[in-house]
Amino acid sequence: MTKLVEGPVKFILSNIAVILAIMLLPIFLVTNSVSFFDSIINYLFNN
Repeated sequence: MTKLVEGPVKFILSNIAVILAIMLLPIFLVTNSVSFFDSIINYLFNN
């Protein structure tokens, strides 16, 4: 993908990740990882 598309996609995904983290706070108190959330974070920060 070009940088013009990749930048906004990462911006939108990072906002969704923040909302997801807030919604999953009770789950994070019980367990250490949620695979869907981990895959979003890995995509955002490993590329």
